[in-house]
Amino acid sequence: MLTVATRPGGVMDAGYAEGRARKAHLAFRLRVRAQVVVAAVRRYGPAGPIRLLEVGAAEGRTLLEMARSLGDGQYVGIEYDDGLRSMHPELPSNVRLIFGDAMALPSELGEASFDVVSMLALLEHVRDPLIALAGAWRVLKPGGLLVATCPNPAWDGIAGRLGMVDGAHHVEQIDLRRLSDLIRQCGFEILEARRFMWAPVAVLPYVRIPVSPGGSLRIDGVVARIPPLRKLCTNAYVVARRAPAT
Repeated sequence: MLTVATRPGGVMDAGYAEGRARKAHLAFRLRVRAQVVVAAVRRYGPAGPIRLLEVGAAEGRTLLEMARSLGDGQYVGIEYDDGLRSMHPELPSNVRLIFGDAMALPSELGEASFDVVSMLALLEHVRDPLIALAGAWRVLKPGGLLVATCPNPAWDGIAGRLGMVDGAHHVEQIDLRRLSDLIRQCGFEILEARRFMWAPVAVLPYVRIPVSPGGSLRIDGVVARIPPLRKLCTNAYVVARRAPAT
């Protein structure tokens, strides 16, 4: 198991999994991010069973949420920290977690072998996002989808000062513009780039008021059309496509 001395700066530990299992606001965030991927696959992905890779899968709860929503397919998550990975809930046979580094994806994944790659609140944790994105490009099939999210740095700062989030593991601040630029630099075609998780709704799970991920995203869809309101979104996502083969 990694020690504090050997764990790279952006890597989370087992405490992160413990929080996601018992804290309503962390469960809400992982479920909303999972549904962003689910919606993207339904809009732009191939028909039928898919192969999906989650980079930085933690203990697998987000991956499991995606698998439950999308149904038949193969779902693989890679996670660097052994302790975090070992805390996974019971997983069905088509969902698995393996050791992996976002900066050097395991060769066993193969080239051009996945329909979808998700990087959810990941790229702000790595020392070179372009290297991580190049890995996603390598394992995606031509025409495959990348879904990446990031927290809004301004809101992250406010939430951190209020003790609502822990940004200590962030290597750099990435906003929607920076996320989009990084993804374009790696040759992806951007299909959507939007803010989501509107603060007045996202704060409700902190005070034990349940909010459904679908309801939250529907509100985000309305907010997206009102510029002053969308500034209150706490996260952003980009859906992009690897250029199809010609």
